[in-house]
Amino acid sequence: VAIGDEVSFPSPEAASPWATKMIRAANSERHVDRDEKTGVVTLSIVDDFGAVRDLEHDLAHGSIARETWAIHPDDPSSASGKTHWTQTLSRNGWSVRTETFTEMRSDAQNFVLSARIEAYEGENLVFERDFEQNVPRALV
Repeated sequence: VAIGDEVSFPSPEAASPWATKMIRAANSERHVDRDEKTGVVTLSIVDDFGAVRDLEHDLAHGSIARETWAIHPDDPSSASGKTHWTQTLSRNGWSVRTETFTEMRSDAQNFVLSARIEAYEGENLVFERDFEQNVPRALV
């Protein structure tokens, strides 16, 4: 660029920053445990994504994910997984929450899946449903 060829640009336009208040800080934990008696190795995960309140419309939301994965190193068919998720929303004395649970394991013929969902208004359970499914282990 030659002298006198400089170009200037106006300041960039941007939206206002999101106005929030942290209610609960995010946090993550990971633990690996080995049961010395059985040999089963378990990975436990907790991902707390925190909770935040939007200061413009006052809606607060939060979530926590919990996972457990287990296996015996000498038995691949012993692998199993469990999850438990919590999602929350609240505003001005009103609150709702969902809790979901899943479990995955297998036996010699099937992958065995189970799940549960619970929905709450305040502390009152307003909906619940359980799911069960066996998926044939076709050539697996």
